[in-house]
Amino acid sequence: MIAVTAHSTAMPFLVRIANRTHFLPTTSVFMMEVLKLIFCLCITLFKTGSMKSTCHELHKTIWKNRLETIKVAVPAVVYAIQNNLYYIALANIDPTTYSVTLQLRILTTAALSVCLLNKKLSWYQWGAQVMALLGVVIVQLDKTNTHKEANGHFWIGVSAVIGMCWTSAFAGVYFEKMLKNSSADVWIQNIRLSLLTLFFAGLTMITTDGEAIFEGRMFEGWSKMVWLVTILNSVGGLCISLVMKYADNVMKTYCQSIAIGLTSLVSIFLGERLLTVYLVYGVLLVTSSVAVYSLFPASPPSISAYQKLEQQDDVEELMKSSDEDEEDEIFGRTKEISI
Repeated sequence: MIAVTAHSTAMPFLVRIANRTHFLPTTSVFMMEVLKLIFCLCITLFKTGSMKSTCHELHKTIWKNRLETIKVAVPAVVYAIQNNLYYIALANIDPTTYSVTLQLRILTTAALSVCLLNKKLSWYQWGAQVMALLGVVIVQLDKTNTHKEANGHFWIGVSAVIGMCWTSAFAGVYFEKMLKNSSADVWIQNIRLSLLTLFFAGLTMITTDGEAIFEGRMFEGWSKMVWLVTILNSVGGLCISLVMKYADNVMKTYCQSIAIGLTSLVSIFLGERLLTVYLVYGVLLVTSSVAVYSLFPASPPSISAYQKLEQQDDVEELMKSSDEDEEDEIFGRTKEISI
């Protein structure tokens, strides 16, 4: 969880720096999945102890269980789209606007969790959704009323982030359901997901930047910072999947939301944002909504009056039967004494 928070804080700034070299974002998304696949294969090889055992496990889980593999294609497509929207967003808006607006996924994640996972939300949690929405709107008002984005188009960036809110929520909830219901190892699941995401990322890369790639310019503009961003994004995706496996998707959202305050402080320190009343109120509302959402979950379903009566009848029957057993035991003893 600490790694997810640190990753969410640092990445917007690193991507903004990497974008100065004008590289092809689709190639970074593709290489991110390649590195993620290599990393998961190494972990699986270490756990199984031999290449033969690893191949056997992969064949059994991925090839023989083809129905589960096909199901993974859904989040694979969504993740490929989301990763490309990520670079579009940060090329057009500053890190604080990105981080705060992205918290609308609390609303989308909650809505999809209710629909797909049958989760119950308390009134406090629904109120937290309204707080998050108000906070995001206030930050956008601050952005439009202060200074225009010097580089890029502000509303293109915001639209990309809103798209990320829906893709992140859907893929996260869907993949969480798969991880919770599957007995397969989390690293095997990530290999399965990476293989399919790699296919769709490659398809997007060729469709969008095929001409440049066939001319040998796939890694044009790749600096050390671009490589660092690609590596950290691949590792960050694995950390998030571990949080979803051993905690849940809400905790993932909570970890990433803690980074809002840190991102705002760094943005102010670097001079990318001004410390205004709009910004302070917006960030406070969003971070407070995250705290309320996490601290006041829905209570377990209450016992109805009918169920209480049933339980009371069961207790009375149990007491009655125990009294009858005691009477029989006493009668038996008196009978023995009289004999």
